[in-house]
Amino acid sequence: MENNWFTLHSHTFLWVKGKDGLIYNTSNHSSYSFKIFGKVEKLCNDLLALENLYSVCISKEDLVDDDVKEWIRSIIGIHGGFLTHGIGAEKKPISLKPILKIQDGVDYYSWKHQLGAGGEIIQNLHQLTFYINCSEYGNDEYYQQTFFPLQKCESLDTKKILTFIRCCRNPYLRHINIVGNLFSFPEYHKLLEGLSKFSVSCTIYIIFQDFLQNLKQINLMQWPDYIQFNILLDSTAEQLIPLLNTQLQISTLFTSQSDYLSFYEKFGDERFYCNARVIPIYNGKNIDFFESNVFIDQEELDNIALSKREIFIHQTLNLHDFGKLTIMPDSKVYANVNDESLGTIDDSAYLLVYREFTERQSWLRIRNQHPCIDCVYQWLCPSPSNYEIVIGKPNLCKLFFNR
Repeated sequence: MENNWFTLHSHTFLWVKGKDGLIYNTSNHSSYSFKIFGKVEKLCNDLLALENLYSVCISKEDLVDDDVKEWIRSIIGIHGGFLTHGIGAEKKPISLKPILKIQDGVDYYSWKHQLGAGGEIIQNLHQLTFYINCSEYGNDEYYQQTFFPLQKCESLDTKKILTFIRCCRNPYLRHINIVGNLFSFPEYHKLLEGLSKFSVSCTIYIIFQDFLQNLKQINLMQWPDYIQFNILLDSTAEQLIPLLNTQLQISTLFTSQSDYLSFYEKFGDERFYCNARVIPIYNGKNIDFFESNVFIDQEELDNIALSKREIFIHQTLNLHDFGKLTIMPDSKVYANVNDESLGTIDDSAYLLVYREFTERQSWLRIRNQHPCIDCVYQWLCPSPSNYEIVIGKPNLCKLFFNR
């Protein structure tokens, strides 16, 4: 018996949550959202059944049903699937539903650890951040949202920093961040000399005022290509213009729309735009500012461009935190500074990484909680960030946000 078949491409995702459905084509980043009811609901359920191989039979009645016709037409319109006429069941088109397969997850590393052969887990570590000391211009809360020195703290030991990096070395360790007032750090020359031996790029995060106070000294030094400065400033900073000709990254912190507009009106030099990064900061009172400038809305969701691999990553790990460790001035080590400490700089780097994989949640924090778990855009949205933690909400989305 010959039938009509509707088949989704293997690069197309179908998500159903309650009465909402979403088709997402990773080959052209097109999407189609729709409501689930009647015959469309049955077709979606059949497509999601693994044994059907992403292909369902379309009856003659379905082909003349207005809702089904519109549904099929819309999916074909974004090249998410195709309709085949007059083919028997034994020759029906088949497609492989995109399903995440994990080869080296937590269970794998636990098994290797029990065998005493889990050293390769350290290869998941690709970035280290050291808060080496404090700054009189620092802030003891900003660091929970972005790189920013503390105002009151201890200082790390140079030898321990270099020893820890050495223990973390692997082919995938690509970057080191140094946060603090480098030029008030004891033996900073020794620290820089030690960093040069690791062949890893390094960014020095320093507050604008500390940078200015040491500008003469900075200009006298021969800085290697692997070191870059990131100047941290807020909307009250003055004397910015003289720095615009230097090869620097600039991160500007804002807590309000008015500060943002006045700052750019004053310092809106085109050279600034080329290397500046804007960082919103939540202060407990400016949720309106975040809703306007940080929260994701429907238009942004409709324009998200992700590959199949990127969606699988969203389903597995946190892109903001994965592979990163932060060492604070008190020597405690964190996968995320807002979570519980994994240990100290004196502990084994291998055991710290293993502990994060098996006991903690920072690296593997994904959108598997309410309300995201009930949303068809669950795996298209960015990974949960520090903003969610600081604000105290699981999502920063205009579709599902309750004050």
